[in-house]
Amino acid sequence: MNASTIRIPANCFNPKGYVKSHPASGLLSTRHGDRLIAVPELLLRSIPKTLRAEAGEASYLALYTFGDNWGKTFCNRVMQDMVKYYSQPIADTIAAEFFVNVGEAWAVHGLGRPSIDFSLAERGLLVVSIANCGIGGGIEIDASATYRSFSLEAGFLAGWFSALTNQKLKACASNWSESPASLQFLVGSTSHIESIERSHLDLGMLDPDTLNSL
Repeated sequence: MNASTIRIPANCFNPKGYVKSHPASGLLSTRHGDRLIAVPELLLRSIPKTLRAEAGEASYLALYTFGDNWGKTFCNRVMQDMVKYYSQPIADTIAAEFFVNVGEAWAVHGLGRPSIDFSLAERGLLVVSIANCGIGGGIEIDASATYRSFSLEAGFLAGWFSALTNQKLKACASNWSESPASLQFLVGSTSHIESIERSHLDLGMLDPDTLNSL
């Protein structure tokens, strides 16, 4: 085969090829024509604060539910974009390539950089960290709240992994009382996560030693 005919596709979500600008209209879109919107950080921070002021602790559950639906929709769109770009089913994608694409997809949409720790997978859990998370606008979770392990980010991850695995999964925040550069979450079956919330999260954040004992 002539070397000049060989084409190695770049990352599907490389910003240079994925994001298209339209100077005349001032709009942004993906290569497939889907509209993109840039949301100011001030607005991201204001929505949860306003919802919390109006609905109290119920706001956490509302944000989690919204995040769950958002995560499912976003996952499905990412999968569709990858199938169109690489012209092959997701099942045929090399795992390393898949996770690189996922990381780039999250980053180009301003959601942060996810990393997955599979060390607890045999116990039915994934430990997911999000560096520079932009999903919830950096809102701290009130450590005294009854539903403090719920958050927009946790709902988003639950929806994402539910769509990815075709299973009903749940997620919870495990380091909500601080604002670290990387947020940590647990993802697993609903019963497993609820058990962890009752047994451990009521006492505070999950430290590394507690995680290893789950």
